[in-house]
Amino acid sequence: MKTNNTLSIIIMISLFTLFLSSCTTPTPEEGQFLYEMGQNLIEKFQEMPGISQRIDIANYFNNYIINLGLISFAFGGEPQLQVYVFPYNSDHMATASFSQFEAPPSSSTFWDCAFVVRPNANLRAPYFSGDAANPIGGMNASFEMDFYNVNNGSIDIDTFFGDQITKINQALELVKDFQRTGKDRGKYTRHLDPYKSNYRIEIELPYSAVEAERKTYLNAAHGAFTLFLDAYLISLARLEPENDDSLIQGTKDGTDEFIQILLDYDYAVLLGRMMFGNDFEKYFTDAMWRDGYYGEG
Repeated sequence: MKTNNTLSIIIMISLFTLFLSSCTTPTPEEGQFLYEMGQNLIEKFQEMPGISQRIDIANYFNNYIINLGLISFAFGGEPQLQVYVFPYNSDHMATASFSQFEAPPSSSTFWDCAFVVRPNANLRAPYFSGDAANPIGGMNASFEMDFYNVNNGSIDIDTFFGDQITKINQALELVKDFQRTGKDRGKYTRHLDPYKSNYRIEIELPYSAVEAERKTYLNAAHGAFTLFLDAYLISLARLEPENDDSLIQGTKDGTDEFIQILLDYDYAVLLGRMMFGNDFEKYFTDAMWRDGYYGEG
């Protein structure tokens, strides 16, 4: 898969500058927030019909330690990082995976929790994906999650949620004081603009935040996440597969395009390549996004 080399070099320089500017370690409360996100995902995934873990992937990333080298600056100067990968699929989900980064290993200091839920192509459902990060590489604590639609001709997000939209609006109300606005909104994900929903959460803790404001942010972020997750999986589980060529082919084509755009332009991909080296494809395109697989049927 081709990568935009010029953009990659620019991003690499920018990230390196950020790395050198920060050695901030997450607080215990920030680490606990990311850990609890993972526990929520496992609990809710296991309620989905036909859920199973992809054992080959889980085994591959069992006790997976990265020697960070130069990019240790991104993780408070820690020399090693442990990667946890939890890959699932179900009757409704072609992939449902999340990963967490812990540095140093076995420290309970978590820096990131990223998740992907990609439904089978024969279901009228958007993706649900997000990334919550503590202050990695000079950037402040942030959390982005959205319901990405790769097939607008066949999938309507409001119809998908139906009565569950109440929970979505409750979640948005919880985080309204932390949402990025103006030119800052979407500043890291312009490449995904065609796929974003009207219900996007893109929040950031102010650099000047005092302890009370930090706790309010974490509580709001966790509350919004649980509401989004619950509304999404309830809506997904009640769908029936459709033998509709336009839906299926449109979603397959849209999926291929979406993953390629991530590979070409996403900040997380560049950092991932630096971290994982030759294992990047195994982590990103297989374990997380399961490129090339569209679900049973």
